[in-house]
Amino acid sequence: MALEYELFYLVGEKKDAELPRIKEEIEALVTGVGGTFLPAVTEEKRKMAYEIKDEIRGTYIARRFTLPDRDELERAVDEIHPIVKIERALTLSKDVLRSLVLRAEELPELKAIEREERPVTDKRLGRGERQRTARVTKDVPVIQEKPAPAAKEVSTKEIDKQLESLGI
Repeated sequence: MALEYELFYLVGEKKDAELPRIKEEIEALVTGVGGTFLPAVTEEKRKMAYEIKDEIRGTYIARRFTLPDRDELERAVDEIHPIVKIERALTLSKDVLRSLVLRAEELPELKAIEREERPVTDKRLGRGERQRTARVTKDVPVIQEKPAPAAKEVSTKEIDKQLESLGI
């Protein structure tokens, strides 16, 4: 009976040009220990949650593979398990930033991630020059202010009379 595993690994954006070579090396690593890849692949370029080895973006790749059960491989008790070999090689690889190998028994099926297309904007543009989305505004009544009544001009004589009447 073959056991199914899921291999997840992250390759930094600086290694995008070497991505086909890295994929081939990982495939050779898994097939070298007796594994067989299944056709489902999930691959996505994303911004990482935090910086890893001076990288902020990377390519996330998830693949399923099967390995024969330990009894089928007829391995000695003291020999290293194939999963340990895979994990060790991925950890020591300078091309892979992070990796994870899981038993795929209870995991959902791999499928392509559907993303909503966003309009491309030039990040170098100033704040007012970027493409803006339409904002929904509520109908708010416009209140027009009435001009203040014009003040009467008062002469200095009238002011003096008022001050005398107050006793100042």
